[in-house]
Amino acid sequence: MKTKYNITQINPETIKQIRQIIKDSLSDIMEDNNLRFELGNGSYDSDSVKFNGFIISLSDAKTEEEKALESELDFRQTSPYAFNLDASIIATEGSRKFKLVGFKKRARKKPFVIQDIKTNDKFVCSESMAVRLFRANS
Repeated sequence: MKTKYNITQINPETIKQIRQIIKDSLSDIMEDNNLRFELGNGSYDSDSVKFNGFIISLSDAKTEEEKALESELDFRQTSPYAFNLDASIIATEGSRKFKLVGFKKRARKKPFVIQDIKTNDKFVCSESMAVRLFRANS
């Protein structure tokens, strides 16, 4: 199969092209077999690129961020020192509506992931913002 890219060197632009080649080649195969894949960050030198975090999962499997959010919410249920959050709340911030969809374990300042209901765009937010928007009524 001949591709439309003629890659002669490795740089950030060609890494984007390589990522697109991989995505184009594997997407249909993965969908046909009820799978999905994620390709992590890439590091490169003058003649090679290495992608970290090539993950294949079932198409309906939860992402790492979703699993981490469940764990964080469970922890908050048992901890007397943390505010309980409710992932089922649809919060309004300005003219946008958000839902709580993930948690990044390694992020210190903005560990929570929220998603705009209308556009499906994802954003990160601080714990204080997550508590303000999604605090459970207890």
